[in-house]
Amino acid sequence: MALAVYATTGSLSGMGRSLANALVYVVPAILLQFPVQRPLRRWIDSARFPLNWVIFFGVMLAMVLTTVTVASYVVVRIHLSRTAAELRPINRTVVSVWLLFAFAVELYRTTRSRLESRNRQLEDRVEVEHRAFQLQQEDVERAREIQQALMPAQLPQIRGCDLAAGCQPARMVGGDYYDAIRLDDARVAIAIGDVSGKGMAAALLMSNLQAIVRGFAPSGIAPCELCARANQLIAGNVAPGKYITFFYAIVDTARMRLDYCNAGHNPPILRRRDGSVEWLREGGPVLGVLPAATYPAGSVELRAGDCLVLYTDGISEAFNAAGEEFGEDRIIQVLNQPATSVEDHRQRIMAAATEFCNANFHDDATMMIATIS
Repeated sequence: MALAVYATTGSLSGMGRSLANALVYVVPAILLQFPVQRPLRRWIDSARFPLNWVIFFGVMLAMVLTTVTVASYVVVRIHLSRTAAELRPINRTVVSVWLLFAFAVELYRTTRSRLESRNRQLEDRVEVEHRAFQLQQEDVERAREIQQALMPAQLPQIRGCDLAAGCQPARMVGGDYYDAIRLDDARVAIAIGDVSGKGMAAALLMSNLQAIVRGFAPSGIAPCELCARANQLIAGNVAPGKYITFFYAIVDTARMRLDYCNAGHNPPILRRRDGSVEWLREGGPVLGVLPAATYPAGSVELRAGDCLVLYTDGISEAFNAAGEEFGEDRIIQVLNQPATSVEDHRQRIMAAATEFCNANFHDDATMMIATIS
């Protein structure tokens, strides 16, 4: 009413008239937003491209045409403009600006919504992968605990034989195994094995091997017979593609004799006091592949000053930056150096291998050494 009075009396200035025109267009535009926005959002969000944009364009066009129609009527009625024809350029501008602005805002909203949705999906994926990684780490830790629990906490000692053993774990859990079981005052059973693969599966298979050894060894069963029985039991339960390299021996210092059987394992090194070397190769194939495999017996005479080294390929196949393997020759070179004890021998070999591969073992490095006095 006040605008009509001022317009009639001609007391509105040019700036005031422009402001009044703007308000007449803006007010109905704002009022139309409230009943339209909620259903419009629902229709657009439920429709797929390009139907969502067709709906949006139709609603926006209807809103702007309604706005300019109402505004034109009001402007003429309150005498801010003489005729509706004078408003046509303004109305075309309003329609163009409205649609461009509305499309720009909607494009920004949909783009932002799409990016936020992708970010949420990425966050969910990261969270899922993080949980999977945690479960994998827990699996590795459980496997490592199993592996460590199967190793003897303290090695038995018998008359005339000193033992030392240890395992240098790689970054991932492997299936290395060593054991020593006292049979009597002059006999001790020693074993070393390497399960193919890594992780919980390898650790569980290693636990089966340990149970077999612990079950048969105390009876004093011959190494070749123990390997044959272990092979039959493991072959009936092992998963395809899995196997175990294994070496089992009985050190008898009363008879100065070593009875052994090698089931596809790295041949242990027997270094005599005079520096000569023998390789303990006699035996059969790896455990778990051929159920009916036979395992010939091996035997060597022991002498005072002998040193027997059992090891896994984590030591012999440790490689340096040039891809060169540590190898058995380097084990023998270190073994020929003077040492104060059997444990000193083991630590010197492990230190040499660690330095050679820059402490980057790609597999568990396990070693057992026995010296005869």
